Formats: sequence, C-alpha cells, structure tokens
Amino acid sequence: MPISRDTDLTSSDPGGAAPPPALPQRLRRWAVTARDQAAVSALTEEAGLLGRDDIRLVLVREDTATGLRCDWSALARQLYVLELSAAERVFLGFVLSMAGSHQTALSRVQELDEARLAIVLRALVRLSGNGRIAVGTRV
Repeated sequence: MPISRDTDLTSSDPGGAAPPPALPQRLRRWAVTARDQAAVSALTEEAGLLGRDDIRLVLVREDTATGLRCDWSALARQLYVLELSAAERVFLGFVLSMAGSHQTALSRVQELDEARLAIVLRALVRLSGNGRIAVGTRV
C-alpha cells in the first residue's frame, strides 16, 4: 500500500541528504531476511539516496503488519526513470541485486566511489553470513 498522508517521510534536511530520523530504524526492524537486511543496511549506511523524497516515494511502503517496508520491485521498475547519476544507479543496482532477483554485473564496481564501494562490500559480507571478514581502509 502506498504511504499515507499521515506518514511523515519527508526529510528533516532541506537538501535531502539525510533520511527522516526514524526511517532507518523502522526499515531495519522490518528487514528479517538476510537479503533484506543486507540491502537495507547498505541503503541506510549510504543515507544520501534514502534521504531523497523521490526515492522514498518509490521504495518505501506502509505495511499493516510490519509498519514500513521496502518495495524492491517498485524501485527496480523505476531505476531508469528516476533522475540518478550513473554512480547512484549502479549503487542502487547492487542494493536491488542483494534484495531480490535484479542482476548487476560485478564489473560495475568500477563505477562506485570509495565510500559506496565499501558499503557494498560490507553489505555483501553481511549477506554471506561471515562475521570474520572486515572491510575498511588500508593504513
């Protein structure tokens, strides 16, 4: 079900750089499968895309049982309709690949900046269930 008018998902940041304060926690609470957890963790860690009203309107839905949820198929349908940079589209492609049946070629990691690459790698480690691998910056 689309988000009702009573649900405030507008960003408190006028530039849209940060999602509404409670949104990341509510989406994490909803994400119970490993795939959803990995995809939601990548989105909430990146924060900038989830801070955009246009992306939230496509992705976030109200669910009577769980509150809010991510509508991955709606985001996949709108991926080339939304005004995104190439790097943003690639990042969301990886998020969708973790969440569902969307496919993104691994060679597209070359198009990610360092921060988004680290986020994708951490999410993949989380998805694998391996808690011993750390992704960070080389010193």
